[in-house]
Amino acid sequence: MFLAPGTPFFDRTEADTSDPDDDFLASAPPADWSCNTGTDWTMLTPHGCQLPAQGWKVHVSATSENARSVLARSWEWLVEQRMAFKFIRSRQVLLRRNGKYGDRGASGKFITVYPEDETRLALVLDELGEILDGERGPYILSDLRWRSGPLYVRYGGFVARMMKTANGESVPCIEDPEGRPVPDVRGPSFRPPEWATIPDCLAEALEARNAGTLHDFPYRAERALHFSNGGGVYRGTDTRTGAPVLLREARPLAGIDTHGEDAVARLQRERDCLERLAGLPWAPRLIEARVGHEHHFLVREFVEGETLAVRTTRDNPASPEADVERTAAYTRWAVDVLDQIDQGVRAMHERGVVFGDLHPGNVMVRPDDSVAFIDLETASTDFTARQIHAAPGFAAPPTYRGTAIDRYALGCLRIALFTPLTSLLAWGPEKLDQLIELIESRYPVPGDFGEKVRADLGAGVAGAVSEGETARGDGDPGTGLVGAVSEGGGAKARVDLGVGAQDPAPGERPTAPVGTGRLATVAGAGAGALASAVGTDALATAVGILSTATPTRQDRLYPGDTAQFILREGGTCLAYGAAGVLWTLAETGTEIPAEHVDWLAESARRTTDPSPGLYTGTSGVACVLHHLGRTDTAAALLKEASAAEPANDTLLDGRAGLALAHLYFARATGDDNALKQATLLAEQLVESAATRPPRRGEAGLLRGRAGTALLLLRLHAHTPDAGLLDAAHDLLDADLRALGWTDDGWTAGSAGTRPTFAAGSGGTATVLREYLGRRPESQYESACGTVLRSALDCVPHTVGLFHGFAGVLLTATRLAGPAQAAAVERYAATARLYEVPHEGAPAYLGLENVRLTTDLATGAAGVLLARNADADRLAFL
Repeated sequence: MFLAPGTPFFDRTEADTSDPDDDFLASAPPADWSCNTGTDWTMLTPHGCQLPAQGWKVHVSATSENARSVLARSWEWLVEQRMAFKFIRSRQVLLRRNGKYGDRGASGKFITVYPEDETRLALVLDELGEILDGERGPYILSDLRWRSGPLYVRYGGFVARMMKTANGESVPCIEDPEGRPVPDVRGPSFRPPEWATIPDCLAEALEARNAGTLHDFPYRAERALHFSNGGGVYRGTDTRTGAPVLLREARPLAGIDTHGEDAVARLQRERDCLERLAGLPWAPRLIEARVGHEHHFLVREFVEGETLAVRTTRDNPASPEADVERTAAYTRWAVDVLDQIDQGVRAMHERGVVFGDLHPGNVMVRPDDSVAFIDLETASTDFTARQIHAAPGFAAPPTYRGTAIDRYALGCLRIALFTPLTSLLAWGPEKLDQLIELIESRYPVPGDFGEKVRADLGAGVAGAVSEGETARGDGDPGTGLVGAVSEGGGAKARVDLGVGAQDPAPGERPTAPVGTGRLATVAGAGAGALASAVGTDALATAVGILSTATPTRQDRLYPGDTAQFILREGGTCLAYGAAGVLWTLAETGTEIPAEHVDWLAESARRTTDPSPGLYTGTSGVACVLHHLGRTDTAAALLKEASAAEPANDTLLDGRAGLALAHLYFARATGDDNALKQATLLAEQLVESAATRPPRRGEAGLLRGRAGTALLLLRLHAHTPDAGLLDAAHDLLDADLRALGWTDDGWTAGSAGTRPTFAAGSGGTATVLREYLGRRPESQYESACGTVLRSALDCVPHTVGLFHGFAGVLLTATRLAGPAQAAAVERYAATARLYEVPHEGAPAYLGLENVRLTTDLATGAAGVLLARNADADRLAFL
């Protein structure tokens, strides 16, 4: 959704790139109707219409082919009846919502009609249902179908209202009979509220639904393995024999892929390919294909074992210091598996089938270590077709066709079995060199390992199309982004401007930067020129970040993670927005254009209904603005943040973070009231922790009790109270246990085995180290040592501070003593793996390595902070 073409950054797509001809609003509504268009919907309401807050609504399903016709006839009837309705605004939006990974509860919904009462509901069903009878559309899973046409009914809200759930999530809501807000559930099944009376006019539809079960279907689904908008995948049993089977479900007209094919077409193609591959040891045995109630099913042999992804994640030693024999044994196993896959791919090609989606999740490893290929829904017998779908890190170049697609994926697999960084390959040939060097330095792979990888990936493999074919450049990884990113980079970086500030002309107002003055302000400057002149990674990275700024945009200042477009304060907040970037730049001595600080202050003031969170809300923005000298604005923002009720107790977006913000203001301003607020929140947090055990997922620095422990340690530095250390001890112990720590070390597969900063053991260990500096306890020293060793061996999937390399580096920096300083310095060089030249300066890849980001949580700011900031100055970490 945010992979806009022509840019190396995440960005909105539909609002800027939608073809006007795709718009479904073909004509202006009548003069006495209002019309409002949002991101997905266009709403039409007759003047004077007073809709109830909630009730029974009607949805009309449609496909991209019949949508205009369905809308035209519905529009005419609804306008005549003066009944409010809304419709999907464009073909592009409809395709996305009906796509393979669209929301199953929203799929198929094209028009929503709001009858004011049950009499009007019956009118819609009878008259509009007759008008649209025979039209096709995806089955709307959340609704009750009306007869055999495209109309469906559901009880829900007519007016947009939101509520906060117990875990702090903001969700749509309705009211129960007592007037209390309850979630307006829009799941993949028809489940009206227990207290909602089913109208008489829906009796026949309800009866038809209850009768619409599978008949003469000799299979019983027992466990769901996967869901998508196209249907589910289930482990089942053949009731005639008791044999285990796999059931693949396909919904007609749903799960549309980039070629416009629905799930049923893909199911039929998988059936055809399995028939061709019958008898091969790498292909599951096809049992049959059936049509059930509304849906299609493919039934095949259930392959026992684990996916290659699960097996490698669990068994890969992934450490240069791992036991030599263990590493050698894993390498022998991996090479054998790769040889089997190579043989299987060749045999598949000889049968006239291209897999098209080969990756570790689509390879099963049986208990005897033999392999089988699963999920052949994108397989093809057309050797001239381009790749339909690929997992991140396994997408072939857009010019590849036929067998070359699978050979490329096999080359990626050869890398992935040793390091999970194949998504880097799309960002330049030097990434392949780096990955092969990394693998050969850690594993005893055969001497021809690199040669095989290059042969599989290279354009010379059989079946590749000519190199001169034009890449489609559609914004997917590996489709033209490398050129977009590296243009102007490296040794040929262009020089636009000289380095250093110039005296202003007479009467000209000079720029007023903030920071400690090690970099010149670079708004509009050539990043390559300045990066070359300053000659250090830190300064070059800072310059690169500043060069991406777009102060004329209102939604964001610096390009970051997709959360910028999803969270209310995504563009401004500490984690993903401008606040985190500006704070990092200031902490690392970078001069910041006053225009950028103005942008943050003005954007924060525009925010309505601010959330109080430190990293994703307003309190963090307030701290940064105060740090940058905008004290009045900062104080006002903190007051607004304090008025909102925190959604939870976390450091990320709850009470612990808000308390830390108050403590920052208390220390920065001497405000006793801010200290009282921080202390009060801390007391509430300690009481909450004492009365409620951690829930699932509540572990680590940002979401676990280590965040509250950090707050107590910072309070202890301000107010030396032994009780604060006692409470911090209990919280840290609870968090270590939640992460999987035992007296014998980390539980295998637990979150604690990952030394990442936000949700792994890294952040918790850094707080533990701070605690041990005030109250040494030998039983916890071993935990810190274990995390440090793990950190220095870790090559994460991504670079970010929260979940990747930067956070692991920060962990290692905080935990290491003088004896490990050299090892930490060597580990810091790992940043090169995630580095990509952009406009002559180093840039960094965000989550999944599909776009460049500059934010604190996922991108360049986090790397800059981890590699260069003084640890004592990290006020919020």
